[in-house]
Amino acid sequence: MNYQSKMYEYICETPLVLTDIIKRRKEITKEFVAFYQDKTIEQVYVIGSGTSYHAGLSAKTYLEKILNIKVFNSYPTQFERSEKIFNKNTLVIGISQGGQSLSTVAGLDSARNRGLYTAAISENPTALIFEHADTSTRLEVGNEKCGAKTKGYAGTTVTLMMMLTELAITKGILTEEAAQGYIDRMFHVIGNMKQVTEKSTEWYHRIKEELLSAKRIIVVGYDGLYADALEGALKILETVRQGVTGYDIEEFFHGIYNSINEDSHIFYLASKGDYKARTVKLIDILSEWTPHNYMVASPEGLEKTASKDLICHFVEDPLFSPWEYIIPLQVVACLAPQDLGINPDIPKDPEFHKRIGSKKLDGVRDQYTAKA
Repeated sequence: MNYQSKMYEYICETPLVLTDIIKRRKEITKEFVAFYQDKTIEQVYVIGSGTSYHAGLSAKTYLEKILNIKVFNSYPTQFERSEKIFNKNTLVIGISQGGQSLSTVAGLDSARNRGLYTAAISENPTALIFEHADTSTRLEVGNEKCGAKTKGYAGTTVTLMMMLTELAITKGILTEEAAQGYIDRMFHVIGNMKQVTEKSTEWYHRIKEELLSAKRIIVVGYDGLYADALEGALKILETVRQGVTGYDIEEFFHGIYNSINEDSHIFYLASKGDYKARTVKLIDILSEWTPHNYMVASPEGLEKTASKDLICHFVEDPLFSPWEYIIPLQVVACLAPQDLGINPDIPKDPEFHKRIGSKKLDGVRDQYTAKA
């Protein structure tokens, strides 16, 4: 069955989207920078759900590095209901790609009621969250006609990065030269994404016969790829609609391993670093319990690999390579459901958010590709 999914097109468009956001960064961030250039900001909260939360988490290390202040990531409801003590010079950035998330609205309202600064990011030009924040920044990725967002993940991350980069330059915290150094590194990763997509597609076709029977899937990552582990798990469970979870590798060591059996399928994001060798060791151990192990890594430092591994050349930038490491999992999330007879563009219940009351649907961003 061929649904001609839009999702794969969006994955392939991601490098162009990221390039455009970076090149247009001053225009895109103009309102935000103008409003906050004379404000004292001593800490930042990034709030959002699902992919928006993961994108904020992916940007965290870079933001702390350039700002030299603490950046917290929180789900909007936890922020609204559980966070009690604040430095008044706190900036709260609410993210909702579709712009209609009622929990993000509540989180931003909570921040405003406590006298905190607020900013909103959304692809939707008439986003509801824009009405509940001091500034509005467009996420220039286009309206993804899919329930499971792909280019929005990296697009949100780079938008956050550009907002705070331009603000840091204006405040004199970051020099133009230093910022350009980071941007050059971003473009290096972006330039590698096309070949990662091609290799990932070839890899999927090698493993699909084994993978399509999976009823339980785990994604393991570490360091900057922890956000990818969470986001990759979310993408696959949204479309394949089986049990999928993502874990930091050290968290996996502390109990999760007990649940592994011959029916477990495990993806390992083995990026450059001291945990890469431990990941190889983990695969050796777990291979005694399950034959379904899939490593995603660069070839450096690997003495042996299996045919079901995705071994290709990643840039391995500690700040920006999450943009390339998420691609293999996005490809799986796009192609596997189609082989299972599921259209990945359409949520299981397109009316779910209306029925549960989690979004104020606008009739545009909740319209998906029609069924074939």
